Amino acid sequence: MQRELISIPKILLYIAFTVFLFVFQTSILGAHPLFGYHLDLLPAAVAAAALLDGPVEGAAVGFTAGLLYDVGLIGVDGLYPIYFLLFGLAGGAFSRLALAGGFLSMVLMNAVEMLLFGMLRYFVQLMPQGASFLLVLHQTVGGTLIACVLCFLVYLPMRRISRRFSRDDRWFFR
Repeated sequence: MQRELISIPKILLYIAFTVFLFVFQTSILGAHPLFGYHLDLLPAAVAAAALLDGPVEGAAVGFTAGLLYDVGLIGVDGLYPIYFLLFGLAGGAFSRLALAGGFLSMVLMNAVEMLLFGMLRYFVQLMPQGASFLLVLHQTVGGTLIACVLCFLVYLPMRRISRRFSRDDRWFFR
């Protein structure tokens, strides 16, 4: 069994990019909805890290994205870091088995992640408050479509980071 190499600087760059994305999304994009939907690109960062580099990087970015949601007081405390961490792990493992490492695979992973996230959010947070399922479904599907169209804004920088730290780089640790 061959051990997978983990690049600490690459993971740190992914985390820094995820934090930048959160700041950009909450400050600039939060004030300007697109077609009535707020753009959420953090799930795309988790999908890109998991697809490009595997479960460890996906879990690290996923946990960071979940913590950023918690810091932003967006969801149920503690639930989002666990969800995104588990999705990063599962998405990274699944991408190794069944997906090509290209952009279309990332769009597919992002769509699945956002739809599952929207339903989790509804059943845990919004349904107890009496929110309409159809309204939440409408917002979830619309937000997912907008994010999938614009997720190249996340994929391209993360692919560049991934390629910067290739397998023959000296920064890898066992």
